[in-house]
Amino acid sequence: MVSAIKVHLTVKQRKALLSRARRNGTSLSAEVRKAIDLYLEFPPDFDKETLSALAKEANASLDRSIARLDDAIAHNKMTMERIDELERR
Repeated sequence: MVSAIKVHLTVKQRKALLSRARRNGTSLSAEVRKAIDLYLEFPPDFDKETLSALAKEANASLDRSIARLDDAIAHNKMTMERIDELERR
């Protein structure tokens, strides 16, 4: 069940929500409800600084994962080159 309320959005917010609604095949109202649901999933004392710290942690973790993958790719490339060399002999 939904109930109607009046919400004042900036022009920028309205345009962004309408654009997202078009991309998702939904309505502006549906996008507002999704945004509110996402917001309400956070604990009441969750703040922007905490979110920023979590994002930095996630980025650092991603950077470490990418570095490990790069190392694995380089190792596999070396291994394949050695195998090719042995097969040519």
